[in-house]
Amino acid sequence: MYIYYDKDLDYVEIFFEKDSNYLEPMESNEELGKFISNKDNRVIGYSIENLNSNFDELTFLSPYQKLSIIIKKYRIQMGKTQQEIADQMGIKLLPYQRLESGQNNPTLKTLLKVKEVFPDIKLDDIAA
Repeated sequence: MYIYYDKDLDYVEIFFEKDSNYLEPMESNEELGKFISNKDNRVIGYSIENLNSNFDELTFLSPYQKLSIIIKKYRIQMGKTQQEIADQMGIKLLPYQRLESGQNNPTLKTLLKVKEVFPDIKLDDIAA
């Protein structure tokens, strides 16, 4: 999963695969969009404007995907590299990269480390 976050716009793009695509607004909220594959009309990603105000509406994403987005958002806002955050958490870079890309099923111990480094993250919001 690839996540792009623009802190100035509070804008996120999530792609599950690279493919030529087009953006289609979601019916529930025009600030949310789906990237649709030109080849076979599958959803291959999402676009989220105003992440802070729309985070609760991301029910179409798994908790791991939401965690990945929010971790990346906070890391970028802090101006830190992935290595710096991994060091703060006491883990190696690759496990942190997997966590930030949604490829890792975090343990409770890892979630507690995330909470230590990013105290503003509300884990309840991610699980919802």
